[in-house]
Amino acid sequence: MPPTILRAAAAWTARDGAVVAPAELHVEDRRIAWIGRQGERPAPEGAAVIDLGGLWLVPGFVDAHLHLWGLDHAEPSALWNWPMAYRTARAAAELRALLDGGITAVRCCGGPLGPSLARAVREGALPGPHIVAAGDFVCSRAGTWDQALWPLEWVERLGILADGPEEIRRRVRERLRQGADFLKVGGSVGEHSDALRPWGNDPARLRLAWSDEELRAAVEEAHRNHLPVATHAIGEEAVRQALDAGVDSIEHGHGIGEETARRMADLGTWLVPTLSLPALRAAGAPPAIAMGWRRHREVQRRSIEVALRHGVRIAAGTDFVGPPITPLGPDAMEMEWLVEAGMPAEQALLAGTAHGAAAIGLGARTGALAAGLEADILGLPGDPRRDISLVRRVAFVMRGGAVWRGVPAAG
Repeated sequence: MPPTILRAAAAWTARDGAVVAPAELHVEDRRIAWIGRQGERPAPEGAAVIDLGGLWLVPGFVDAHLHLWGLDHAEPSALWNWPMAYRTARAAAELRALLDGGITAVRCCGGPLGPSLARAVREGALPGPHIVAAGDFVCSRAGTWDQALWPLEWVERLGILADGPEEIRRRVRERLRQGADFLKVGGSVGEHSDALRPWGNDPARLRLAWSDEELRAAVEEAHRNHLPVATHAIGEEAVRQALDAGVDSIEHGHGIGEETARRMADLGTWLVPTLSLPALRAAGAPPAIAMGWRRHREVQRRSIEVALRHGVRIAAGTDFVGPPITPLGPDAMEMEWLVEAGMPAEQALLAGTAHGAAAIGLGARTGALAAGLEADILGLPGDPRRDISLVRRVAFVMRGGAVWRGVPAAG
């Protein structure tokens, strides 16, 4: 690609609160070569200039928890009956929708398509965000994703169940063979009759999915093979068990107390609260199910307050899984929900950019506007620190130095 110069009203860099205005950013070889005030540096020879007028430049957004399943969840049998080729085609369309929404990096927290999609994007065969993929998640029988409404033999076919340290280690090695970048496990589960079983109808009434020995085996085997571990854990007991085992990130994580939050902060364990999923699930659901999601929302808000008070590291993730309720694309709304829960706007922006990138292992590649990082850059119609809703009004997207959409028409 020839060098490209972006000019805009301002740039929020995600580095020490720095704002550059009026902003100029030079892109060479898919990376940011320089950022500063307009006119402070000579233009590279042969550079194309894109004048974005009054837009604000910000780093590409990160969704640190979603699922690339290529499914329509209004079709209950799709998980078993839809061919993988068809699901892959649908997931490829979802990757384009994510780019349209300004999501330039994602962590796929469970699903068979993730590693292959990540490879295709990495090799340039498919447009999409950076993908960090777990492959299929792993849980116990009668655990997090072993739904009672599915026959056991159906779930066994998915290859996600493991009981006892040896079977768990085998599943970790299968994920390595699958091409996983990290391991995703289920640490808590609701009652077997719960409609919201992976989350539980009541966040105060969950049980541990694995014994301490089993979870330690999963973490030890993953870490031995240089795979970070993300754990679905809701409630004090599950989060404490995960911290004891040495996991790297807590997914959801609400229902914790002061001491556990303090411990998370001291250990540097990432928290990915996933506020968006319960918010969307509660809207329009039957009353009994909506009540369960509202319970989670209330506990989530209280837990965000506790986590903020103790300085827990937070990354933005939606837990979106696809249509009809959580279509991929508008994932930046997670930053809005974080602000609604009490997080300052700039901190929410960091959760969805630099901190999100760090949480998924891409902090050295993306997540900020700084020389040397990949040119994953958005243009917003204003300062998102003053109006966080602007994160869903993305007007310009550059991914890896290539303009995806939004170049103003000439003249």
